[in-house]
Amino acid sequence: MAAHDNSEDPNYDVDVLIVGAGPTGLALAAQLSSFGTSFRIIDRQLSRSEHSRALALQPRTLEALRPFGVSPGLAAAGRPAGKLHLHLPEQTIPVDLSDAGIEDSEYQHLLFLSQAETESALVSYLSARGVRVERGAELQDLERLDPEDPFAGMEAKVLRLDRGIERVRARYVVGADGAHSTVRSKAGMDWRGSGYPGTFVLADLEADGAEPGVVHSYLNDDGFMMLFPLGSPATWRLVGMKEQNDTSEATLATLQAMADKFTGGALTLKDPQWVSTFKLSHQIAEYYQSGSVFLAGDAAHVHSPVAAQGMNTGIQDALNLGWKLSLGARGLASEELVDSYDAERRPVGQSTLNFTDRVFRLASSRSGLLKLPRTKLLPALAPKASGSKALRSRLFRTVSQLDTQYRSSDMVDTAGSRLPAFMTTGPKAGDRLPDAVVLDHGRETRLHDILATPGFHILLCGRGWPADTQLRLHDALGRLSPWLSVQRLNVGSRLAAASPNEIQDISGLAFERLGLSVRRPELLVVRPDGHIGFRSPGTDISGAVDYLNRITTPSPVHQPA
Repeated sequence: MAAHDNSEDPNYDVDVLIVGAGPTGLALAAQLSSFGTSFRIIDRQLSRSEHSRALALQPRTLEALRPFGVSPGLAAAGRPAGKLHLHLPEQTIPVDLSDAGIEDSEYQHLLFLSQAETESALVSYLSARGVRVERGAELQDLERLDPEDPFAGMEAKVLRLDRGIERVRARYVVGADGAHSTVRSKAGMDWRGSGYPGTFVLADLEADGAEPGVVHSYLNDDGFMMLFPLGSPATWRLVGMKEQNDTSEATLATLQAMADKFTGGALTLKDPQWVSTFKLSHQIAEYYQSGSVFLAGDAAHVHSPVAAQGMNTGIQDALNLGWKLSLGARGLASEELVDSYDAERRPVGQSTLNFTDRVFRLASSRSGLLKLPRTKLLPALAPKASGSKALRSRLFRTVSQLDTQYRSSDMVDTAGSRLPAFMTTGPKAGDRLPDAVVLDHGRETRLHDILATPGFHILLCGRGWPADTQLRLHDALGRLSPWLSVQRLNVGSRLAAASPNEIQDISGLAFERLGLSVRRPELLVVRPDGHIGFRSPGTDISGAVDYLNRITTPSPVHQPA
């Protein structure tokens, strides 16, 4: 059972039922647990797989996992992607990935790390909080508790290997159960897209002749093959395309033949630890929500593995959704806040699908015209592009998901006018909050660490704030007090004593990255997912109070039939 396995509402057995215990489901469980929300997490598999397709963590994912204390360990265990060698038929182009110009995050590189290790870290976090995954438990069916009200909760029919059929009444059900999602099917949510032609192969193995610690990408008329420096359980992860119409089993001999085709015999493969063939597709759910049912991760979107987006996007789906469900279960979320999950995350999923589809077709197409960009344009453009730090930084910020934003969401807002748009800098409402080293109670730490506790964080930035501002905010938002932190952020010095609850920006970098001025006070509301929810100039707190009241106004309580 989960640590919090009984809902405070007697009409429900649990507030949230999570179906699927991959990285998406585990991340959602971690966030719900941090909020003290009642939930259960089930998975039909009896044990976790030690093999996985996902092998990389993006900087934004490491930031998002920071509240659970697992990011430092994952960062230490991962292998930074420092270099890429683009092997073209006539030349090899080295690309420096170590200097992407990312300064506003503690995590500045893509890290190669098996999905199994990411899952293990999240399982350890949950275990320490008394939470265990219920394995050997398979969802059989879903029914609305009230046939006339899709938001009144669901009854899940679960087949357990240890005690047969069990029925679970949940306020919310989240399908994190992969591309062949039972939750999505039972909820009648459409699945749109198609598969790619051809068969692909994955293998964890050794490769003599490959420069260590480098990502190797081999491109020719027949498609692509890639080697990633995995480290464990083998030095390399190989990803490649089989010959057209090849339905044979992948063996060391067929892998060697593939490598010879792409490298001209430059590599000798050996000691495969794991080999798997698979088909790829690009598909997305028409909606991520249907009443009380939500989809996240591969249950909501699947796409090619280029640029290491899949697992990372799924984890961030979960961390956008979890706090909204936690507040919803306590009657501290408007219906619009809970519903905003689809509005905020589905565009991200669609954009990711479009981006990976374009890159994948560029790398894999065997059609005469479609392969021209890979075989003719790329050799001409790649050297110049790889030498531009500005271009590398722009591309990496997109791939790393640091630039993911919700500016068009109804759940973010801006009050007043700071300055004319062309004169303003820094993030807008809906953007991720940038990070910086700061001083807190005389101790050097990071801004993201201070804001890692669950709930909303209000930052009173700059000078000129009345001494009683923090007290007035807490009084005005008393019902949010367990989930509200109010702190001062000011430029300071190690030599000057800070006021209580004042964060000192001793380098000035936090103010610079936030587009702040010491002489112009501003207020920022940071959402539990690390995005700026509200921003306003001056010392008037009414806009922030109205914003938080608007999105956390208790929704009507649905009573199951």
